[in-house]
Amino acid sequence: MNVLLLKKIKKLGDIGQEVSVKAGYARNFLFPMKFALPMTKENIAIVEQKKQELLKIEKELKDQAIENQKQYENYELVFDVNIHEENKLFGSISLQNILDKLLADGMQVQKRDINMPFGPIKELSDNNIVTVSLHPEVKVTIPIKLNVVKTGNTEESSSKD
Repeated sequence: MNVLLLKKIKKLGDIGQEVSVKAGYARNFLFPMKFALPMTKENIAIVEQKKQELLKIEKELKDQAIENQKQYENYELVFDVNIHEENKLFGSISLQNILDKLLADGMQVQKRDINMPFGPIKELSDNNIVTVSLHPEVKVTIPIKLNVVKTGNTEESSSKD
């Protein structure tokens, strides 16, 4: 199915571009979110008329994302964790935990904008990061710091008589 994009979509296309997508993707996502219109002569004329306005709106959104990027400078996510043998965490730190922490810290972000490149955190490590997409062209990388609250092996075996 051919559609006209009303918004820049990562890995799909720019504003006013004609792209071919599966019918279900267009019907269930692009059309309801008002990211695209069906490919008709009338819609082509509408998009051409509105293209400059849409580009201006897109530029404003990008500028806003760049402005929001400043609030992530020197910001790091800090989680208190319990660990047991071999630096493994009790449970894990998932995408939902990250989202809850960001929202609690006053960040305006949606779950679909968060990416954990290494998956859920299950081990104690110093190289844990999360990326947040503020705009298709603006991303921030946030380090994750894990504070060990207590370990699972608190009792020492002293029965070596």
